[in-house]
Amino acid sequence: MASWANPTVDRLAKDEVPAGEFCGLVVNCSWPMPADVVARYEAFRGELVAAMPAEAYIYPASTLHCTACTLKAFTSGGPLAGAEARDAARARWEPVLEAARKMEAWPAAPFHLRMRAPTLEGSAGIFRFEDVD
Repeated sequence: MASWANPTVDRLAKDEVPAGEFCGLVVNCSWPMPADVVARYEAFRGELVAAMPAEAYIYPASTLHCTACTLKAFTSGGPLAGAEARDAARARWEPVLEAARKMEAWPAAPFHLRMRAPTLEGSAGIFRFEDVD
């Protein structure tokens, strides 16, 4: 098995991370992705797996989403130990998100995004999205 430079990714790949050790909060949309996007991504992913070194972790299609905002990266700040800590974090953020949802500038559904070509950002490849509405 490959070893990753990022110790968290290495542990995730080896299935050595117990449930609840990491907790993050990401506002996202387009999850799960539409079936046509999943099919095209899986074909692209197959080419990447064949072309990249074994150390490259290529995320499965089930993890694809469009991140609107990362409020807490799962790799920062440590775990939220226990249900009580997770409930307290949820209680802090739910009013913020509810207030944002009521703002006039909050996007109305449905809206349309176009997935653009992947780009390398630091140690990760990402897809940028374009708002086409």
